[in-house]
Amino acid sequence: MSSLTSRIPYGAHVIALFTLTFAALVLVILITFSSPFIASINFLKLPAAEGDTTFGSFGWCSPGYCLPSKVGYEYGTQVNKALTGGMMLWAVAFIFLFFTTLSILPLLFVHESRALRTIGNRTFFIVMMMVATTLTVVAWLFSIYGWSVAHRAFEVANVDVKLGSAIWMGLTAALCMIIVFIIRWPAEAWDGAVTRANNGEGARGVPHGVPSNGYYHYKRTTREVVPRY
Repeated sequence: MSSLTSRIPYGAHVIALFTLTFAALVLVILITFSSPFIASINFLKLPAAEGDTTFGSFGWCSPGYCLPSKVGYEYGTQVNKALTGGMMLWAVAFIFLFFTTLSILPLLFVHESRALRTIGNRTFFIVMMMVATTLTVVAWLFSIYGWSVAHRAFEVANVDVKLGSAIWMGLTAALCMIIVFIIRWPAEAWDGAVTRANNGEGARGVPHGVPSNGYYHYKRTTREVVPRY
């Protein structure tokens, strides 16, 4: 795995990490605020001539009524609290995805040793990324299983029903995070402990000889030491 990722140019690696993580973050936000907040994004849809009934993470919406947002709701015998309560996983995944995205941001701008000691380092990224990936994948697996069961229950009751866009958005988010899990933190970037042990000098991505009064600035084609005034 390390030999594969080491062949990815540093700039492309960072852009890929940020793009995939940010895409997963946006998708999970939309899933979290699915019906009744955004009726067009839902896990399950009951089409009808007068309008669709849609089911989201924290409620459902029909043409004449929207259930007030709540954790764990029911609809007939087909949708129960055991299923809808589990949709809270998407909201929890959002928190860790946010911090994962935040940990990558410094790599897009300025590589300053002191600024990157707390949030933009390898250890923080790996912890946040692994938890975010696990939660996103588990949330999607729970969703596809639970809403497929509800889908089947509606069909048995002769009710026309379709899986909604939130299912496929969740799949996309999970795939994005699996790729992030594979490519991980760029080997040339700030790695936390090793850099601290070297007093911010000569660690991964920072050439030997970088003065302590400078910072490492990334450009598309070059990296250079810029004096601090």
